[in-house]
Amino acid sequence: KNLAGHWAKRELKLMSISGSVATQIPHAVGSALAARLRGEDSVSVAYFGDGGSSKSDFHEGLNFAAVHQLPVVLFCENNRVAISVPFEKQSPVRSVADRAVGYAVVGISVDGSDPLQVYRVMREAVDAARAGRGPALIEARVTRLGQHTSQVGDTRGPREMAAAHRHDPIPRFARYLRHHALLDERLESQLVERAEAEVQDAIQYAGHEPPPPVERAMQDVY
Repeated sequence: KNLAGHWAKRELKLMSISGSVATQIPHAVGSALAARLRGEDSVSVAYFGDGGSSKSDFHEGLNFAAVHQLPVVLFCENNRVAISVPFEKQSPVRSVADRAVGYAVVGISVDGSDPLQVYRVMREAVDAARAGRGPALIEARVTRLGQHTSQVGDTRGPREMAAAHRHDPIPRFARYLRHHALLDERLESQLVERAEAEVQDAIQYAGHEPPPPVERAMQDVY
């Protein structure tokens, strides 16, 4: 049906991605088309990885969005490895944002470990899409901090992992907040405790949930 980390919340208009890589892109493009037909001013955003940018759904979705100048932003989290395939072995271009040229849309590459840069670029892209200036393709350059899943080992050594963690956006943003007197040790400790408590509550909740009945296996599958 789907992986545990593929969550959604209908009330917030957050739709789940699929285990089939990149299929959420044409879904987002279709959602943008529907919004236009209904006369709404909403903007659709599709998130995916660098591996997804090599799939046909990416190209078909971006092409359709560009032809019809739809209000949609495609956001690629490029950690330069698709499970275990290096970016250089799946892409002829150095940046996913370079692919935008072939579809005559805006392409932007941003430091994905800097939350403020990402916010600024996304704000501009969403505002432009809402104003009728068409779609955008954004690449956030990031470093994968762990392995793809618990079933797939990480081929990187200790030195590479240490280098990767130097680009962790959470400590980086924490340093920014401390520098601007927006975060102190007490508040940081409270935030960490609250987050850890939420995680433990979620683990307990999931652990006590009964297995779904067999007859639900094919429900909502199409």
